Amino acid sequence: MGEHRCYCWPLLMIFGSVSSWGASPTPGAGGEFTLKYGGYWVSTHFTIDNDTHAVISPPASAQPGDLLSIRPRRLNNDEYLVLQKCNAMDCSRAQVVRAWNALGYMGPYPVTSNKIPIESGVRYLLWMQRISTRGGNSFSLYEKDSPPLVFTPAGRAELFASSDLKSAQERGPALIQKSATDGTAFIATFQGGSVVRMQLLRLKGGSSVASLLPR
Repeated sequence: MGEHRCYCWPLLMIFGSVSSWGASPTPGAGGEFTLKYGGYWVSTHFTIDNDTHAVISPPASAQPGDLLSIRPRRLNNDEYLVLQKCNAMDCSRAQVVRAWNALGYMGPYPVTSNKIPIESGVRYLLWMQRISTRGGNSFSLYEKDSPPLVFTPAGRAELFASSDLKSAQERGPALIQKSATDGTAFIATFQGGSVVRMQLLRLKGGSSVASLLPR
């Protein structure tokens, strides 16, 4: 695999309008959480950054032990949904937590649950990268470590040769065309028509649910 130069968006533009974690309200008390099936409190108060209109952040009330549920409904062959995490105080370096292509979860890292535990002192960024590839093929692997809002796929050299990765990184994340809530989930529709549903889950009674997940 040849060398691939990183074209990173200015960090001040990306994070200037992203709020920090706030104190967590009692579920249900302020109207942010509603009680749904399975004994979870559910929040749909996700936010989209004002500057780029391309990055989604979890509700400010998220706390360690809460769970992110992210469900792409349909992705095009050239689209990659990316969830990154970085240090809340210094987001100069990031890691990919999950990535999805048109076929589902990407590797090589195993996925044992469709829910992601919230960690302490961490900022989460959910966004979409479009990479044009001749023949309609898609990457199925990714590199975990990368700058924020930079997606680095992995795979065969022939796949890189037929993909316009440089232009994709220069364009940056795909814009979010519209967003809404249906009472049970926050729904984002990206340019191109792809739809992603997401929830923040908290176990009834405020207990941590991370311990219930497979290890």
